[in-house]
Amino acid sequence: MSVKNILFVILIAFFLNACYSYKVFPKEYRNASFNETKRKAYVLNPELKKELKILERAAIFDIVEDSTHAVKIQLYPLEKSWVCGQPLTASMLTLGQLPVYLPDRYRYSFDEIRENTTITKQFELTIAKRIWFWDMLTFDKNFEKKSGKALQGMYHESAP
Repeated sequence: MSVKNILFVILIAFFLNACYSYKVFPKEYRNASFNETKRKAYVLNPELKKELKILERAAIFDIVEDSTHAVKIQLYPLEKSWVCGQPLTASMLTLGQLPVYLPDRYRYSFDEIRENTTITKQFELTIAKRIWFWDMLTFDKNFEKKSGKALQGMYHESAP
């Protein structure tokens, strides 16, 4: 096999696997909406930009710049557990016509600090990355938005 053929195969494999979108699981969280009044929250460590964006997209709190009358939120770094990439083989063999899901799990955690009480919240978000040839026509590739939807559903589900 010549170098051109090898490069062509690598290029095709890369191109086909670059077609992706994110899916939230369980499916009920995808279109869920909650009409509760949002509490004001002040984020103590806004330098965790990705985690802050997810919290903003979840629309659980009204994020404010003044900490006087707000719940204080201490964010923790997002942790990711990887899944096996073996389904990618099926996608490559079918030239991307067979959609495959890579259900990554993310641990999102933060502390809610109210006066002298600290409540630690931990959520395991399941955000699957779907790889499919036709997803190159989809513009639904915003990880923070999908993670926010999953966080919103899990937060309201865990509320007393």
